[in-house]
Amino acid sequence: MSSQPFISFNGVSKSYDGVHSVVEGLDLDVARGEFVSLLGPSGSGKTTTLMMLAGFESPTRGEIRLNGKRLDDKPAHQRDIGMVFQNYALFPHMTIAENVAFPLSVRRIGRSEQKARVARALDMVELPHLAGRRPAQLSGGQQQRVALARALVFEPSVVLMDEPLGALDKRLRESMQYEIMRLHRELSLTIVYVTHDQNEALTMSDRVAVFSDGRIQQAASPTELYENAANAFVANFVGENNGLTGRVVTNSGEWATLRLADGTPISGRAGAGLRDGGEAMLALRPERAHLAAAANADTNTAAARGENEEFNVVHALVQELVYCGDHHRVHLKLAHGESVIVKVPNTQHHDLPALGHTAAVTWRRDDCKVLPALSARVAVTTDDHAAFSPSSSASPLIAGAN
Repeated sequence: MSSQPFISFNGVSKSYDGVHSVVEGLDLDVARGEFVSLLGPSGSGKTTTLMMLAGFESPTRGEIRLNGKRLDDKPAHQRDIGMVFQNYALFPHMTIAENVAFPLSVRRIGRSEQKARVARALDMVELPHLAGRRPAQLSGGQQQRVALARALVFEPSVVLMDEPLGALDKRLRESMQYEIMRLHRELSLTIVYVTHDQNEALTMSDRVAVFSDGRIQQAASPTELYENAANAFVANFVGENNGLTGRVVTNSGEWATLRLADGTPISGRAGAGLRDGGEAMLALRPERAHLAAAANADTNTAAARGENEEFNVVHALVQELVYCGDHHRVHLKLAHGESVIVKVPNTQHHDLPALGHTAAVTWRRDDCKVLPALSARVAVTTDDHAAFSPSSSASPLIAGAN
């Protein structure tokens, strides 16, 4: 990939009423050949950002550039950008071949060249045998492949995808994810992809930009987002997180300790913006926590005794055991009321605690991060159709969409 940005948003804002900004001060660069997902809940600004890049919306402020040239003053049909929508947007009265050829006919490409390009595009999505059928005769997955072929047939410099797999069932969605990844790799496509499904974003993307309230909260590789969230919103929205809340008692810059409501101290890597005495959240992934029977905690491990500063330990009541095939989900409640979930691998070497018993939950301090508490005005939801509204609190554990 080139070090120079292929797509760049510079100080881009969008307001429909002149008062409230849907997107505010957006700065984002995309390299040529990069797959970047815009991820966030409903109302976060991700789709508006895509529509401004496509030319269906105009920025209120700022500029958008493609390959160094300004885009925001060009109409959509002059931007050399392919678009794939969630609802396919195929013409029902046309055959599959005619649908795929439509962008070429609009560009006045000759018929012989159209025929050759349509054949290549349908080969790419493995549907050449369906060229003569109409959209109603195809499955949802096949229709989405046709929409993808239509977006690629005129060889655009960028392909935009707006929730393209949202209407498919789980099996088809996963199949199409790999299909899009294959085409991205084989054709070196530059793709900007909008989704509210963080599993989808983590699976497919080179980089993910997490949106909230019209701003990018963090733009990073999937690994960086998951392992090193920049703030509490990202930690809660991307993947699954145990968010244990308390007040900061020490902060060395590298490590921070917060005290829970019941007085228990827990430590982790220090995030930016922590204040001594300020409210904070310790972000812990369920698979990074481990269980030990509380009755044996004093004799089993230094971690459970709390004598090793590399480890944290809390005691919690086992409330629910859920079998999930490759792992068990153990739901526990701490003495002061916060919940914790631990994922226990389904192997013969892991004994599960009994319901109603107390267990010690332990984890390494370098497997978690202490972050300033989530702003009261931001509500976290993984449902793209749910309201995005102010909230005074967030659940201690926010599960990712599956």
